[in-house]
Parts: sequence; C-alpha cells; structure tokens
Amino acid sequence: MTTVKMMILTASIMALGACSSETQIEPQKVNVEQLQHNWKLTHVDNIQLATIINSSLHIDSANKSSGNLGCNQFFGMAEFSNNQLRIDDMGNTRKMCEPLKNDVEMDVSEVLTHWANVMIDDETLIISNKKHSLTYQLADPITE
Repeated sequence: MTTVKMMILTASIMALGACSSETQIEPQKVNVEQLQHNWKLTHVDNIQLATIINSSLHIDSANKSSGNLGCNQFFGMAEFSNNQLRIDDMGNTRKMCEPLKNDVEMDVSEVLTHWANVMIDDETLIISNKKHSLTYQLADPITE
C-alpha cells in the first residue's frame, strides 16, 4: 500500500512540475526603448501571482517610472545601463497592505530600487537580482 501511495505522490509532483509557468528567454542586448511601456507583474520568483495582486510598472519616454508595488503606488526615475535597471529616488504611498500584497510589495521594491539584471523577449520582461526575479507581461500593445 505504501508503494502505491509513493507512486501516486511522485506522479503528482511530476505533473505539477510539468505545469510550471516559468518563462525562458534568451539573453540579448536590451535598449531602453524596449522598456518604455506599461508592464503587469505576473510572477515573483517564478510563482504566478494571485489575481488580487495588481502590481505594474510604467516607464515613459523620459524614463520617468511609476506603477503599483502590490498595494502602494510608486514613482521615480528609471536608470538603465548594461542590461541593468533601477528606479532611482523611488517614492511611494504608504497604505497598510494585506500580508500577501505586502510580501509582493517588499520583493518588488527590493528589486527595483537596486541595480537588477534585465532580459526582454517580445512581450515578457524579467528583472532579477540575487534574491528575486520579477516577470512582467506587456500591458500595452507595441505599435510600429
């Protein structure tokens, strides 16, 4: 009986692993214009966010940045160099947040306020440092 339970448990773990929504993109040279869009955060550390989390990032053509950390709004200046990004002089509102939103907010803030690596592929943006990885999806269409 124990062997059957172990086989079912192993099969369940393998099936869940196959459902992973980890995004794989090839590293390439990124230019700042590729970042100048509206982005919606979909994953933190390759874990899909709950639908109640509406974290976003907007970088305009003057590199002014704004968005939602998870609960609070933020603003600052995007700096970009050698495929790395940070939001300099970040300011934000200071509402009390639900624990889940607060956890996301702390992770997003920690990544965006320090130099972090950037990878981009069409409609996916990944910003990561040694602690966390943020995966964003393009929220506005690219017009050419």
